[in-house]
Amino acid sequence: MVNWTDPVVLFDDYLALIKLDHALAGIYIWETVFTAGFELDVLRRKRPYRWTIWLYLGTRYTALLGFILFLIETDASGSKFPCQPLEIMTFASAYISWAFASLIIVLRVIAIWNRNVSVSFLATGVWLVGVSLNIYSLTTMEPSYNAFTGNCVILHLHKSLINAAGILVVDVVLLVSMLIGLLQYAHRSSTGIWHLLYQQCIIWLVLAGIAEVPLVVFLILDLNDPWNDMFTGPIIAIMSIGAARMYRSLCQYGSLTDFVSLEPSQIPPGASSSNPQHRVTTHGPIHFASVTQSTGMGPTSDALVSMSTDQESGYVHEEAKTKD
Repeated sequence: MVNWTDPVVLFDDYLALIKLDHALAGIYIWETVFTAGFELDVLRRKRPYRWTIWLYLGTRYTALLGFILFLIETDASGSKFPCQPLEIMTFASAYISWAFASLIIVLRVIAIWNRNVSVSFLATGVWLVGVSLNIYSLTTMEPSYNAFTGNCVILHLHKSLINAAGILVVDVVLLVSMLIGLLQYAHRSSTGIWHLLYQQCIIWLVLAGIAEVPLVVFLILDLNDPWNDMFTGPIIAIMSIGAARMYRSLCQYGSLTDFVSLEPSQIPPGASSSNPQHRVTTHGPIHFASVTQSTGMGPTSDALVSMSTDQESGYVHEEAKTKD
């Protein structure tokens, strides 16, 4: 039987942890660099600005900061750098990244449930519980310089079991709420935006399970400190990359379609699916319409209204494009 507290075993486990997190840091940096064109397009106004881009950027770049800080603290072996603040900043970056990613889910839940007051309070309250658990975890963290491994480690990490289990419950509640809301329109989930949202919800549930369940299990087992920390890096990478990719996918869906969420009173008079200039479809409480108008003054102005992630928060954005 393996003695998980044996110094040789501990050294090997810490080495495996460092190698894994270095690999994850490389993957995450590569992902950030090669997908940075999306935010650059927004900056250069090649894509429409939507306020939810700040949640997307927060998720991506706080996670990136966390990995950079990890590389600094692990590769500065042999020097007694300020271990405690650096380690707390690393975990704080990871927790903030999770908060941004989960807030995107909260906005989707609120929008899918058509701003139902009870669901909105539930989703927001559950998210705040998760944020509170992360703050509590930071205040009780015990970073220490380990001369044996030559880097900074967290002692007694098994005490974060309540935090890890709580975050798992928060994510599951939010995703299940989103799934139940989508299933209300199951007869429409095979097409359009509902199909995309349904797919993303299932994917996110799977990612949450893959990333967070192993961490909770190993914290319960409490083999040793390296194994207690082994799945923290994968959680940051998987959830952040997953959230960012799904955000971009929904935005790209919006840029490829000329549909927008409209209230019935906003649908142009005479608009119908039989009119080639006005197309209207209805999906539950959300109505999608495309409007093409002629100015009669030479150029034709197309009010191309694109579906975007701002629909997650119930807002409507219009892009007016003029073509000669």
